[in-house]
Parts: sequence; C-alpha cells; structure tokens
Amino acid sequence: MPRPVAALRQWLLPASFLAPALIVLVAINVVPLFYTVTTSFEDYYLPKVASRHFNGLGNYAELLADDRFWGALGRTLLFVTVALAIEVALGFGVALMLIRQKRLVGLLRGFILLPIIITPIAVTFVWRLMFSPTLGLLNYFLSFIGLGPLEWIYSPEQAMPALILVEIWQHTPELMLIIFTGLLTLPKEVIEAAVVDGARASQIFFAIKLPLLRPILMVGVLFRTIDLFKTFDLFYILTRGGPGVSTETLAVYTYTVGFSFLRLGYGSALALVLFLIILAASFLIVRWGDVRLG
Repeated sequence: MPRPVAALRQWLLPASFLAPALIVLVAINVVPLFYTVTTSFEDYYLPKVASRHFNGLGNYAELLADDRFWGALGRTLLFVTVALAIEVALGFGVALMLIRQKRLVGLLRGFILLPIIITPIAVTFVWRLMFSPTLGLLNYFLSFIGLGPLEWIYSPEQAMPALILVEIWQHTPELMLIIFTGLLTLPKEVIEAAVVDGARASQIFFAIKLPLLRPILMVGVLFRTIDLFKTFDLFYILTRGGPGVSTETLAVYTYTVGFSFLRLGYGSALALVLFLIILAASFLIVRWGDVRLG
C-alpha cells in the first residue's frame, strides 16, 4: 500500500470519530455566531422581513446614541463587580473556615454546596415568594429586629441589591469549592517554613497563599465573570428588568430588543457587543492569572 494512502487512512479513522462532535459543535456555536454577526449589519425588523436590508454600521451607530443601552451596560458592570467581589471574599472566608474544621468539613461542605444543587429556576421562584413585602419570610424575620418592611424587588432602589443577594447566595459555593480545593494543594513545607521564620497569619496569607492560589483563583473568577455577564433567568423571572428599567442589564435589554421589539438586527448588534465585552474581560482575567506573564 502506498505511503500517502496509508497515512490518509490513519488520519481518516480518528477524524471519523471526532466528526459527529465537531459537526454538533459547529452547528450550535459557530453557525449562530456567524448568523448573529451578519445580522448585526442589517436593518432587520421581523414583522417586515421583506424590507430586511444591509445597513452597514447603522445598528452600532444607533447603539452609541442609545441611552437605554448605556444604562443597561452600567447596571451590568455594577452587578458583575459587586457580586464578584463579595463572592470572592465570602468564598475565601468560608474556604479558610472549612480548612480549620477538619472534623466537620464533610457535613459543612455538603450544606454549603446545597444552593448550587437546586435548579436555578426553582431558586428564583422561591426567592420571589421570600421577597413579598406582605407575605415574605424576609420581612417577617426583619420585623423581629425592628426593621422593615422592605419592598425588595418591587422598589427601584432595592431591586438590584436584592438580586445581588440572590446571586451571592446561589453561586458563592462554586468559588468556595474552587478556593478550598486550591488550599488543599498548597505545599505545606513552604507555609511551615514561614511559620518557623516568625511570619504572621496575615503575612502568610497575602505573601504565600494568595500568590500560589492565583492560577486556581483565576479559573473561578473567569467562570463566575462569564456567568455574571450572561445572567438572564434571575433578572427575567424576578423583575423582568423592572421596576421600570432599574434592573435591566445588557442581557435583558438584548432579549427585550430581539424578542419583544422584534428588532433582530439591533438585537444582534447588542448581543455581539455583550460577547466582545465578555471576551475582553476574560482576556484580562487570564492575563492576570497567568503567573508567567506576571
């Protein structure tokens, strides 16, 4: 058998195994992305498909002058920044607590991980009941300490903090688990040597543990940042962007433009902008977490 034919047969065998997965991957990722990019350069209003036409950068020019877009972007950045900072801080705190509680670590870890086991849709409906100003459990418990009643998601000023509270409760365990696993892999010899040299606990944490955890922490922060930018079900079920537009993030606004206003061209431009923002944030996080670039 000629050598080129044999080499081709050796290449076709693994390719035949990979082909179905690659076809599915391209169909659900590459094709929709390509369609979104092309649609973002069109004036595409769904009820008037016949008038669909190419308008160049018209959608992006409109986006720059859209006050509602800039408001949604600001609320998105606020939501991501506040939720991520608190989740990282709480994740570190709980992980350090679990490291010290060696006897109860199994029980505590299972209890803490419970929020991420529950279906997100079920979580949001339960929290919707808890946020009720008249029948909710939160206001009931606050009444015992002389606070409230609060309006929670029914107030433009309180809605965003309430949604951040739900996000923190549900997803802090993910970061905690990643940080806890990272703490278990730290070299004990380095920490013991620092203790012998007289280093304080704060010095050991900031000078030894935190730098060693940076690559692992980067993975958790990266996943959470992407998820926070894409968060939709929490906002849609609890507030639908309201009251008014007080909790309308970029993901919610993109959905509203595309599926409520039926402006698929402008909605595609918004979706692409959100994708580029996530891509830029991911690049910065990976660059920070790569110790070789530091």
